[in-house]
Amino acid sequence: MIGFGMLIGRFGVIVPVMAIAGSMAKKKITPVSSGTFRTDNWLFVMLLISVILIVGGLTFFPPLALGPIVEHFLMNLGVTF
Repeated sequence: MIGFGMLIGRFGVIVPVMAIAGSMAKKKITPVSSGTFRTDNWLFVMLLISVILIVGGLTFFPPLALGPIVEHFLMNLGVTF
């Protein structure tokens, strides 16, 4: 059963991703216009780096901020580690 679950977990993700890739490959390319967001300039690079830093910060900030608060409340209850 574990092996069967591993196969479903592996191929259950691959099949939809391949379907999405196939549908995206069929799409026709639209010409560049004033509303097109270019990905070969410094603005895109700065936005990408800022999004990576914000997501990374939001991943690590809650434990760093809430850890000392929880330890303080536990210390007041007499729980020690």
